[in-house]
Amino acid sequence: MSTENQIIELEKSLLTFDVRHSEAELRKRIAPNFKEIGASGAYFGLENILERLPTEQTWSAIVQDFEFTQHSEEICQLVFRVFIKGSDTDEGTYSLRSSLWQMFDGEWKVIFHQGTKVEPFKLAP
Repeated sequence: MSTENQIIELEKSLLTFDVRHSEAELRKRIAPNFKEIGASGAYFGLENILERLPTEQTWSAIVQDFEFTQHSEEICQLVFRVFIKGSDTDEGTYSLRSSLWQMFDGEWKVIFHQGTKVEPFKLAP
């Protein structure tokens, strides 16, 4: 599997309940020094993620329009768009997101993520 496909699959996995509800799976994909600037503007690290994600109940995401860049053998960036609904009554949030991935002992882990709210975009079929 190409590095691009690996990173896209890892990113998508972070949007699944199986991974989001498992501390062990999150730790496999997220570096200990991870930092995030959320679409809300909040700034936090791995421990905040481990506290928050496993408690999510109703949440869904549509992810699309991946742009992959390999900056070095050990650093990759993925830019993409996401539509997220927190509940059935939530109208949803559109965002542009960027993740930096770094190789640690043969495994890719996300080291930084930022989400920025954007105007609604057409969702892929």
